[in-house]
Amino acid sequence: MNQKLKLQLLEEKFVISKLPQFAELPSVFAKGEMCFVMRTDEDLTIISPEFMAPNNVQQEVGFRCVRTSGEIPLSATGVLAALVDPLSAADISVFAVSTFQADYIFLREEHLVKATQALQHAGHEFVHEE
Repeated sequence: MNQKLKLQLLEEKFVISKLPQFAELPSVFAKGEMCFVMRTDEDLTIISPEFMAPNNVQQEVGFRCVRTSGEIPLSATGVLAALVDPLSAADISVFAVSTFQADYIFLREEHLVKATQALQHAGHEFVHEE
């Protein structure tokens, strides 16, 4: 994909939590706030704003999120690579999630400036939410 992407930096700070595979989903995640819930045959992973993070579970804290803005068809190829490749070249690890509407890249807050510069250098543009 040679297309340059429009990106948004979300204001929230996020936490990535790992729960046991068959754990009950905490009720706070039914409230409509942005969160990501993925259950696999190994665990239940929840990405949430800090204020919603479950207690007493394995967690990684201090993440910020960059998401794609605008419509990108599910048939588009190379979208994640267009984001991850420049970050990988800058030695920045990411945690990626895709939805029907957008792709989300979670990265540690201390890498935010370097990540923003790497993405802009790759030709991507940051836009403000409207």
